[in-house]
Amino acid sequence: MRKKFRRRSLVIGLLLVLVSPARPDFSAAAKNLSNSPGTDSVYPKVVREPYTGIACVIWVEKAGGMDHLYLSRTLDEGATWSAPLLLSGYGQILEGTSDLAEYYSFSMVADVPYLHIVMQWRQDISSDFEILYRRSDDLGETWDDWVTLTSNATDSLYPDVAARGGYVHIAYQDSWPGNEEIMYKRIPSNGGGAVDLTRRLTFGSSYSSYPRIAASKSGSIVNIVYEDGQSGQSNIYYKRIIDYGAGAYTTRQLTFGSGPSEWNSLPDITTSTGADGQYVYIVYQCGWAGNREIIYKRLSQYGQTTGTTYTARLTYSATESRSNSIDFDAAYNYVHVSYHDDWPGNYDVMVKTLPDYGGGGFTGQRVSWGTGDSSHSTAAANNTSAFVAWSDNSSGNYEILIKKGS
Repeated sequence: MRKKFRRRSLVIGLLLVLVSPARPDFSAAAKNLSNSPGTDSVYPKVVREPYTGIACVIWVEKAGGMDHLYLSRTLDEGATWSAPLLLSGYGQILEGTSDLAEYYSFSMVADVPYLHIVMQWRQDISSDFEILYRRSDDLGETWDDWVTLTSNATDSLYPDVAARGGYVHIAYQDSWPGNEEIMYKRIPSNGGGAVDLTRRLTFGSSYSSYPRIAASKSGSIVNIVYEDGQSGQSNIYYKRIIDYGAGAYTTRQLTFGSGPSEWNSLPDITTSTGADGQYVYIVYQCGWAGNREIIYKRLSQYGQTTGTTYTARLTYSATESRSNSIDFDAAYNYVHVSYHDDWPGNYDVMVKTLPDYGGGGFTGQRVSWGTGDSSHSTAAANNTSAFVAWSDNSSGNYEILIKKGS
């Protein structure tokens, strides 16, 4: 039996918030979750527990050669947040100073009453990275021990996690085949069992990297989007696996950039959890406009090739639009995309909202107004509000800030 890790309970009443079905308003002041003067707190990931007042944020605090994973939780729709809880021990989570590597070093997903976290971790600089998994079965109140999911002599990197239908699905990148390939693991019993399925999903002569994963509303279809160089340029590819990850899969190339500036990269993915659960939503960065722009796709028919693909360019900036995150709001059937852009003169966080199951056009708004850089945001939306969390260095070091759109 896994040892349980217990945190102090938050004794907070539930605040019920009634909001009309309109896009969230992010004009309220941001809250500082990390409060770590002198230490950089970076790369947050926020998730909502569907149809509850609970949301959780994880992030990394960088202290010398050590990288610590922390969590903060709200039980009352963001009115109050817990003090940061240390989730990781001695070791390293991040790799180098790459903007790409650090942002995809860990992930979290909620599936009531469970929280699931994956991260890349190594003991020290001489070790290779492995993928670790940790679960809470009571909305983040207590935690099982970390479980190591990989064990080889190469780096296992950039994990992502999805959970529905009793299974936990994990995608990551590994270089043991000789170049970077996409791998998949499945854990039954809501993450309480042992890994019962391991699959290699790509077999190219070039790289396949930065996978993101999402399960359908029922959990029976696993959707993976990733960056691939087999066409001679970075493009976005999509895999659809049936039978809860155990069945056959199909592969689709979603972008077709070919020139030096026509790269497509760093995707994110989510699915519809509304009454109409057929849609798969993907967002990514594209360089064909001459600078980074955010592009959005909606796949119908549960990602099958017989369905339609709706594509929209979400940004039209003369500067860089980066670090895209996407989530679906089942209360109003909205899709929310967050990213950061430096058109204000320094990086600030923006949000695009797409109504009508992500097919009804979009509206945008600016979320952050700091004097420093606000970057690497993530969005989470469900029930009656949306949250956006990001890294902000307006105070002199990076802190984790969060806003609730209501």
